[in-house]
Amino acid sequence: MVKVVGHRAFKALYPENTLLAFNKAVEGKVDIIETDLQMTKDGVVVVNHDSNTGRMWDRDVVVRDVDYDTITTLRCKEDPSLKMLTLVELLTWSLDHPEVQIMLDIKFTNKKIILIKTFGDMMKVKNDLAYWQEKIIWGLWMLDWYQYGIEVGVLHGFKIIVITMSLDLVEQFIQKSLEQGLDGFKLFGVSIHYVSSWTDRFREEIIPLLLKYDVKVFLWTVNKQIDFNYFVGLPIYGAIVDNPIQARTYLKTNDSRGDAKFAVPSLTSVAGMRFHAFTKLYAIICFFLYSSWAHVKVGGLSFAYLLGLLLRMVHFF
Repeated sequence: MVKVVGHRAFKALYPENTLLAFNKAVEGKVDIIETDLQMTKDGVVVVNHDSNTGRMWDRDVVVRDVDYDTITTLRCKEDPSLKMLTLVELLTWSLDHPEVQIMLDIKFTNKKIILIKTFGDMMKVKNDLAYWQEKIIWGLWMLDWYQYGIEVGVLHGFKIIVITMSLDLVEQFIQKSLEQGLDGFKLFGVSIHYVSSWTDRFREEIIPLLLKYDVKVFLWTVNKQIDFNYFVGLPIYGAIVDNPIQARTYLKTNDSRGDAKFAVPSLTSVAGMRFHAFTKLYAIICFFLYSSWAHVKVGGLSFAYLLGLLLRMVHFF
């Protein structure tokens, strides 16, 4: 059975990455909770998706530019009783929920020392390395962060995944994982945009590599029955979803399809037009996001950031 991963806990119905969302995700029987980490100016690791706070919270600040004291004054726009959690608070909460793993999406806009701070927070909450090695999945976006985590040792013995839209980067992480002397730092999985799994390259080149080295596949963010249908015939380990309860229902429908194989829908069908349009859009996005000028700023905002906003508007993310 595909594991259900609650995206920002339970993003569809509750304020993301808040204590309320975490509790509701557990009630919704998630296997794993995915959450996001940022670090304040004075080195406190907090739970927030964006590098700034204006979308979710009642005052807009850049997390890395302010001390934690400022963060404590923020309240959730949707529910003012909720505050931004620290990682220590989240990990302490998680001790009462041993059945749920935590997937940490560690944003590369932070300084790499956040990896050391994160490890330190685990040991502060419970001084039991083996416990956290079973509980925590580290999510990294960049190859140099993987290298840093290896050099400082904090990733040793943990489950490590790469989060990316780029299948090139997937291959690079796998190759890095295979280097001699990386005992204890093996790549556990890849977390990729669901449309990347529709491509010929994924099915013909990446899947054999993943199966050969026992690397798991997570897909994000999957919310529609039609997109769960494309899991059939693919070695999908986990689905990162906004609504875990709804996702369970969709996955049960797929279970009834037995050993059916992945099938590309006909271009003459509505599903086929969507499928082929999305795969073309995926290729264009990857070209722009991983180009040398993706972070060139337009009106103070990077091209990559503006592209991300556009894609959210059309529900590609």
